[in-house]
Amino acid sequence: MVLQMRGRRLMKPFRSSSLPLLAVSFLIPVVGARIVQNLAGSGYHAITHLDPPKNPAHPDVEWKEAVAWTVFSGIVGGLARLFIRRWLANTSIPAEGVDYNDDQA
Repeated sequence: MVLQMRGRRLMKPFRSSSLPLLAVSFLIPVVGARIVQNLAGSGYHAITHLDPPKNPAHPDVEWKEAVAWTVFSGIVGGLARLFIRRWLANTSIPAEGVDYNDDQA
């Protein structure tokens, strides 16, 4: 298999047989993000006894509530992205369409 050098990443040539796996690699993060968004809203409600603001930038939302929701949802969302990417890295599903060489970190 010929690898093409693009910057510091080595990419495999695209094959049409990998199209279903590529589609799955895009769907898994989208579905995961939706699930995590719902869980974050439920967690925020359980902690604060308030519904999370739909738009934290809206003038009617208090600063304290806007900052709390932004920090909480950012932490939960960031951790979810990390777990999904690490999980995809251990599967045959291409994460973000890039295959890294094993000795590169």
